[in-house]
Amino acid sequence: MRLLFFILLLVNAMVFSYVYYREQMENSKPALPALNAERIRLAGTETSLGKGSSVSDPLTCWTWEGFKDEELDAARAALSALNLGDKYKQSTKEEYWLYIPPLKSKQEAAKKLAELKALTIEDGTLLEERGKWRYAISFAAYPNEDAATVRLNQLKEKGVKSAKLLKREVSGNAFSIQQADVKATAALKQLQIRFTASSLKPLDCQAP
Repeated sequence: MRLLFFILLLVNAMVFSYVYYREQMENSKPALPALNAERIRLAGTETSLGKGSSVSDPLTCWTWEGFKDEELDAARAALSALNLGDKYKQSTKEEYWLYIPPLKSKQEAAKKLAELKALTIEDGTLLEERGKWRYAISFAAYPNEDAATVRLNQLKEKGVKSAKLLKREVSGNAFSIQQADVKATAALKQLQIRFTASSLKPLDCQAP
């Protein structure tokens, strides 16, 4: 009986030691790090635009104006090089053109100019470019009809009966740019620096 008692006591001691050892091992394992809710991202929510970027860049509209007459061709060419398509257009304006209709030949036109000079009229210019106005004589263009009519009457008083007045629409000295993206806007601002007399101003966008 005494032997059996010692055996049972030994078995209990071994069981107690095993349980104690196991509990110590469990308690010694490192705890898992807490999840940071602010760092959790659902798959597919990241965009290719980068941090802080919107889904699409805003489109803006501009008016570019204030050019000298001799700068207009260069400005138009610079805009064309930006490949804006139909997103830009040049403004137009009305003017009143004072002229003598085209003569039959350059010799007749030269003869008419000589007659004008004899009447102390020195502001006539012969148009020689091919087209419907070749060999016409141009005097000036006026922004309003009243000013043009005054000059026309002066010519008629001096005997220039063939002088005429034409209301026409011509290109203005401003451009409007619609729906420009960020890249195009940056390019416009660089162009404006090249044309120091010009100004680039925001414009209300038209409905597409």
